Amino acid sequence: MSWSDPRWLVLAAAALAAAAAVPLLARWRALQQARLASRPLWRRWLGGVPATGAARVALWLLAAAAAGVAAAGPRWGRPAPLPGRGLDAVIALDVSASMGCADVTPDRLDRAVHVLRQALERTPNATWGLAVGAGTARRAVPLTSDADSVAAALANRDLGQGLTPGSNLALLLATAASMLDAGGPARAILLVSDGEQLEGDATAMAQGLRRTGVAIVTLTAGTEGGAPVPRRTPDGGIAYVRDSAGALVRSRAHPDLMRSLGASPADAIDAGTADAARALSGALAGAVRATARETTPVRSAPPALVAALLATAAFLLWPWRRSAGVLLLVVPATLGAAPPPAAPPLWQRLLPGSATVMARRGEAALERGAWGEASRAYGEALALRPGDRDVRLAWATAASLAGAPGGEAALEQLAGSPAFAAIAWYNLGTVRLLRGDAAAAVPPLRRAVHADPTRAEAWRNLELALTRRSAQTAAATATGRSDARSRARLVEAAARAALTAAPRAAAAPPPAAGRDW
Repeated sequence: MSWSDPRWLVLAAAALAAAAAVPLLARWRALQQARLASRPLWRRWLGGVPATGAARVALWLLAAAAAGVAAAGPRWGRPAPLPGRGLDAVIALDVSASMGCADVTPDRLDRAVHVLRQALERTPNATWGLAVGAGTARRAVPLTSDADSVAAALANRDLGQGLTPGSNLALLLATAASMLDAGGPARAILLVSDGEQLEGDATAMAQGLRRTGVAIVTLTAGTEGGAPVPRRTPDGGIAYVRDSAGALVRSRAHPDLMRSLGASPADAIDAGTADAARALSGALAGAVRATARETTPVRSAPPALVAALLATAAFLLWPWRRSAGVLLLVVPATLGAAPPPAAPPLWQRLLPGSATVMARRGEAALERGAWGEASRAYGEALALRPGDRDVRLAWATAASLAGAPGGEAALEQLAGSPAFAAIAWYNLGTVRLLRGDAAAAVPPLRRAVHADPTRAEAWRNLELALTRRSAQTAAATATGRSDARSRARLVEAAARAALTAAPRAAAAPPPAAGRDW
């Protein structure tokens, strides 16, 4: 078994260690309870010994441990089949100025190229590519099975021509990785450098590439003692780089950095050793085996399922979940004279989020004009969330439209809260207007206007109620009765369209002169 990201196992280990301490904590709490009173006394005066919650805490911790294992990405089973080629390898060659130092013979670059050419001969059944870099990087030779063309390119001393001076190993690694086929066989990058980096973060880049299944093998050229950095003069000679004080600038190899880029110490080869070529070909063969492990399927689903089941079991052990039916007794007291809503089924009391589902069902029924269905749906949601005043407002509005005796009383009770005064009076007046009682709709709509003068819907419905009241008065006479009926139907249709649970606020139009507000 292997892991995609083993760092998550620290979380799993911490959760398991904490779970092991849960029995000790539960025992300590039980001892504290025993000091307060004996078990018979607890049962007689308090109805039972209070639980310590050890099982619930243990389940939560075990769920966290299983989630950590799932995040770590366990791998097991047979690797995915690979194509016929054995290895895709890109040589990332550092051609910065420090690679010309002569602390190894003849210099770092020539020594590394000599080892590379021997490794090309020792590694059959492979395709090779070449990327070169200094301050910038570029592709030199695309992936090819012709190792001789790659060897010929390595012999070219002008590989660094056109590159910006400097040393950015992270950019060189990224350029080499871009040459690899994501769906290809075993993939590897052979980084050849002295380990000097003036820009970028090669360590972070190498870690990211290894997580994607790319093996990193390094070939270090140079010594830790270092040597002066040479540079070519315009006449073709050699000079040495000096600092602002005139002292020679020495470049030292950094084998520690090069070793940190690979997955294991065996992936770091010193070009100065006698068997460097053999060790390099062996490291590349190991990259094939490592990539085979990376192609093993990730099995995160089983531990994730275990984590979900444990978390669900811990959630169902909460005491308020076991006594959810007690909440139904609270609803009548909070609604005054309103009758208790129907008790929701057991699955709704146990399933998280079921109150929101019931509220949305009531909203849909309210839009269709099914007042009774909306009242029942909002009632079930209110039974699950008795402290939610938004749901109580929606239930009271739907119950008033359905003709329930406690709906209007609940709206009047909600109107006593400053936060709900405007919307509660508005809904109460509009409900009465929809029922055809325009005279009774005028007082609550006037209160809605006083509570929130910026609510355009309240102004409009107040005017509609006044118009309807005038129409009902005029309808008592013989003349103009048909016109009054038509006007009443139009007013009722407009009021129905204006009824909302939470209308938008808008600037109030100024009242007309002489209007009876």
